[in-house]
Amino acid sequence: MKIHKIWIIGLKTKLGTTKTFVLKTLSKSSTLREALIKEKKLVFNLTLLLAMSLMPFISEYITNQQIYKDLQNFSSPLDPAKAGELAQIIGEYTPGLIENSDDVAFSYLMQDDSYTLTQQLSINATRQVETPQRVDATYTVQKGESIMLIAQKFDLHVASILDANNLKPEDANKIKPGDVLNIPSSDTSTSNDWLVTLNKIEEEAKKKRQLEEAKRQQELAQAKSKKMLATSKQTSSGGYTGVDNSGLIIPISSRGISQRFGGGHTGIDYMANIGTPVSAAASGKVVILSSGWSGGYGNQIVVDHGGGRATRYAHLSSFNVSVGSNVSQGQTIGYSGSTGRSTGPHLHFELIINGRPVPPF
Repeated sequence: MKIHKIWIIGLKTKLGTTKTFVLKTLSKSSTLREALIKEKKLVFNLTLLLAMSLMPFISEYITNQQIYKDLQNFSSPLDPAKAGELAQIIGEYTPGLIENSDDVAFSYLMQDDSYTLTQQLSINATRQVETPQRVDATYTVQKGESIMLIAQKFDLHVASILDANNLKPEDANKIKPGDVLNIPSSDTSTSNDWLVTLNKIEEEAKKKRQLEEAKRQQELAQAKSKKMLATSKQTSSGGYTGVDNSGLIIPISSRGISQRFGGGHTGIDYMANIGTPVSAAASGKVVILSSGWSGGYGNQIVVDHGGGRATRYAHLSSFNVSVGSNVSQGQTIGYSGSTGRSTGPHLHFELIINGRPVPPF
């Protein structure tokens, strides 16, 4: 709009400059004045020439005056039809630009703060947005797409796509790239039951995974325990060939007994410093020698005396024999300690008859 006002000002300037130039030229040329007086025909020709030279400026001035008048007509109230006519008129003088009728009218109205909300609403009321007609179609699932993403792409509810393809809620997460889905033209369902079902299925699957993981961890723990027992526990291929029915001797020189047989305790605990020699209570063969936890016994030795009789020496600090060794009564087989389930240095001594612990003495 400012451009047209500048044109008008420029036109007035040009007319004033041309008039001044002609008057100065006539006043300075006495010869020309005399010629004009004598020759009327020459005067007519010069006048005609001057009029022709000013014609473009006069025409432009008249046109701009009309445009300015049109702008005033469009200012209040705002008429979309007139705004279109204005854009068409201006378009003739700005061939390099594409005018929007509303934008042209708005630009003028905002210059003098006459633009109102009522005028805006009146324009929007006349606008019509064409909505493309949607039809049923098919769609090929692409890599990385889920049914939720596809529903969003077509502005549909997931339930509508499930219905169109006869899919159950649990099948929603089973679609894969390359699958062809029927896409309805509009929603046939807005239900969220499919989501409730999927959440329930996922919760059940989660619980199942947790149970399977707990079971796997338990099996790993059991396998690890068996492996540790297998690597730490050594057994003889055979028992004592002879039979030693002699009386047992006390296997260690102790500082006394801290716990006797009975009340859930399967042997006698002799208090002794770590490293005190431990002797075989009777002659026989070493059939078990194990280290580590060993079910709470810690480092232990089991000697088979034949006839279903055996003795156990537990919580040792070290061994003096190996599995399969034949030992005689009183022979040092190891040294006392505090390994396994122990509250202090001592020797746990057991007498086992036919697999059951009995009082040694």
